[in-house]
Amino acid sequence: MSSGTATVNQKTTAERFAEALTLIPELADVEAIIRTSFQSDVRPMKEIPDYLLSLGGKRIRPALTLLCAKAVGMSPITSEVLNVAAGIELIHMATLMHDDIIDQSPIRRHKQSPYAKFGTPLTLLSGDFLLTRAFGLCARLDDTVIAHTEQACIELVEGEALETPLYLESHTLESSLTIAKRKTASLFRLAAFCAGHLSGAPAATLEALSVFGETLGIAFQIIDDVLDVTSNEATLGKQPGLDIIERKPSIVNVLWLSSGDAAARKLLQPPVAESEAAFAHKALEMLQTSQYVAEAKQLARSYGARATESLNQALTSTPQCSDGASQALYSVIDFALERLK
Repeated sequence: MSSGTATVNQKTTAERFAEALTLIPELADVEAIIRTSFQSDVRPMKEIPDYLLSLGGKRIRPALTLLCAKAVGMSPITSEVLNVAAGIELIHMATLMHDDIIDQSPIRRHKQSPYAKFGTPLTLLSGDFLLTRAFGLCARLDDTVIAHTEQACIELVEGEALETPLYLESHTLESSLTIAKRKTASLFRLAAFCAGHLSGAPAATLEALSVFGETLGIAFQIIDDVLDVTSNEATLGKQPGLDIIERKPSIVNVLWLSSGDAAARKLLQPPVAESEAAFAHKALEMLQTSQYVAEAKQLARSYGARATESLNQALTSTPQCSDGASQALYSVIDFALERLK
């Protein structure tokens, strides 16, 4: 089973992804749980998460949780799966708040970031508040879910810690992929695994679902790295080229630096405010049509192919596979890779 390639007569990737979301009306229930988790008599603890949620987003992680559960035969969706989906999104929201603080990013999805709007102390505390709420949801579930959630969060924090600037530590393609695996893919893997586990899927299915989630998550991160170079502020919702300015060990930056290109050597120097805009502008012009971006795109597609292969394995080993939800999961992979065009 595979997603195939769209022909002229078939629906676009965006249309198929939109259809996938119609298969999970329970996403509204997840959002309700998330909003309930914001309740606090300390106003900023509710106001800041409310603000972040209002900025939008595709809710990829909870959607993945619900679609995986349906794909392996869960019907109806249980409250346990709804709580896991909400908990994973709360963890993701907390990491966005913390990321904006670490990166000192003023923009999030075209508007002021929570960090810029509310300041560092309150944004940091509200992120901690959401993490605690997330663990409160997961603590209602079995020991396996709790253990896997703990492991995913540990990996996420480790990934953030490993993402040191290129001028402080040497990075390779391997170390950049390790960061992507821990920082981003850990929650994707958690979503797919927990959905299968709570659906009673067999061990072979759980293993394949975990690999599917992880490889899809790595592909997402590589795509984000590419878009930081190839896209614009209107599409990104933030200034492009931030990975260059901040000297992050993104896939594109590491490929560029490892090429020996003299211009890339500036990545090994701390940013200098007066010259960064000019450097980023020249770098973006050069990188957009470079072999380094082409290599990163191909790497993302290879992880997308691995995600498709693992999803095939998961569904083949599932006794009660739902074709509608299965095809919707393939559309999620296609939707991610479509962003590379």
